[in-house]
Amino acid sequence: MKYKVKQIHIMCVVLFFSMLAACKKESKTLTPPEPLAPVAIVDWAKSADAAQLSLDVQFYNTAENYYNQNNAGNLGFNYWWNAHALDVQVDAYNRTKDAKYLIKMKALLKGCFVKNGNTFKNTFYDDMEWWALACLRAYDATGDVEYKNAADQLWSWIKVGWTAVKNGGIMWASGSADSKNACSNAPAAIIAARLYQLDKKEDDLVWAKKIYTWMKNYVVEPARGVVWDAYGNTSENALYTYNQGTWLGACLELYQITKEQVYLNDAVRTANYVMNDQVKFSPSGILRGENSGDGGLFKGIFIRYMSQLLLKKAVDAYTTELYLKYLKNNRQSLATKAIKLPENVFSSDWSSKPTSVTGDCSVQLSALMLFECLDELKRAGILK
Repeated sequence: MKYKVKQIHIMCVVLFFSMLAACKKESKTLTPPEPLAPVAIVDWAKSADAAQLSLDVQFYNTAENYYNQNNAGNLGFNYWWNAHALDVQVDAYNRTKDAKYLIKMKALLKGCFVKNGNTFKNTFYDDMEWWALACLRAYDATGDVEYKNAADQLWSWIKVGWTAVKNGGIMWASGSADSKNACSNAPAAIIAARLYQLDKKEDDLVWAKKIYTWMKNYVVEPARGVVWDAYGNTSENALYTYNQGTWLGACLELYQITKEQVYLNDAVRTANYVMNDQVKFSPSGILRGENSGDGGLFKGIFIRYMSQLLLKKAVDAYTTELYLKYLKNNRQSLATKAIKLPENVFSSDWSSKPTSVTGDCSVQLSALMLFECLDELKRAGILK
């Protein structure tokens, strides 16, 4: 028995070393793994250029110099949508320094002035606020005082909208004293803060702080930092991305002026909530669709003001990386899932294909804002 055990032991040892030798011999014939493919470099400017071209081809009214409601034959003039069209023209000029955009900006400004009845005055205070913001950006980009004069005139009309009803706040529409909405207040605070930084008029800073305080007391939920639609309207079904964006934008402007941490904390809390909330705002990390019409613009407005937290280097490196990842994920989804080629038109839902090549100008503007903001971040050295 001992002999058999020893014999088996010797056979096992021989077998082990035979297998080991075979493995070594086989290993000499293994080919090295293929090198990893280089990561594709995204040309943010190319995406922006294509979307800008599509905006003009699909939506521009060459006869009257404004952007039509849609590319399906509806020539309707949406006063406040065209303010955002001026904004993206400013984006393009800042990116390219191409003089053609200066001509386009002036043509749009004049066209909308005429179409609005030879005035920029409007029934809706928030609509005038979008134009004031766009004109201030145009002035900042070009130094052309025509834009600054328009913004000053608009601001003088906007301030009249503040009433004592509901403890303050700017009305949504003239003659509707009860309509104290987030959309007519946060943009106004941004205007006031930016005018203060330009002109150093103390009264403008007073206005910015007054509007901020009213909003924080009456339309911003303390627990989440979420911005309600209006005073008294706390419906979860009326939470809109653009209200979150302009609120954080107002807080950031005040932080830039005062360096008081409370303002930055408010801005970051709201931005973080939108980014992390996968029910109302960012399902699967992508900004939810808010339909066409006015809602088509909401996501782009949020993106514009969220990106300011990065451009003004207001947040730490860790938060910066999180925000950049979020923005790039939204761009990737938009550019691969929500685009119709070769027309370069987009879906209002950045996670799904457009059902048609026709759609509202608002939706195109929103997508364009994302592309332009990403390229601006790249030019600033923040996005690689």
